[in-house]
Amino acid sequence: MLKEFDFAYFNLINQAHTSWADSFMFIISGKFTAIPLYLVILILLIKRYKSKLWGVLLSIAVLITLSDQISVAFKNGVKRYRPCHTEELKQNIHLVNNHCGGEFGYYSSHASNTMALAVFISLLLPFTSLKIFLIFWTALVGYSRVYLAAHFPLDVLSGWLAGFALALIVYEVMIKRIFKYKISGI
Repeated sequence: MLKEFDFAYFNLINQAHTSWADSFMFIISGKFTAIPLYLVILILLIKRYKSKLWGVLLSIAVLITLSDQISVAFKNGVKRYRPCHTEELKQNIHLVNNHCGGEFGYYSSHASNTMALAVFISLLLPFTSLKIFLIFWTALVGYSRVYLAAHFPLDVLSGWLAGFALALIVYEVMIKRIFKYKISGI
């Protein structure tokens, strides 16, 4: 039943392609696309945390490293093929720029990393508009991964859940317990 759900929603998203969306989704999934967003976040963190910034940045580095490496471990352990490597789907998949990605895709590193950062930053910074944008960005990146045939929808949903959980854990352990930052008082 899950496989049928995954295949059906994957096909729905992947087959709804246009030339402008191909270009847009490829850019959204790019490694360097979010650099302007990260710079804005860094500026906001510098203004808010000043001398405590080092603890926040170290926590973010730990968070993203954990998120990324745990997702890679799952990919290598679960060994679930990406849609573009799945025999039943190969014939009808729409690939953008003939790019497929690695062999295994469960679960999405992009989804996990973007959700982890979005939740963590949302806990650190009080700006509602930033939180809304981070939710939108996370959803858009996740959608792009399915659109580009890099992941099934459940790969993305699992990545989001993992990123969400990791953000809460790292926040609790590093920000509250190790560094003992009182976020509301900073």
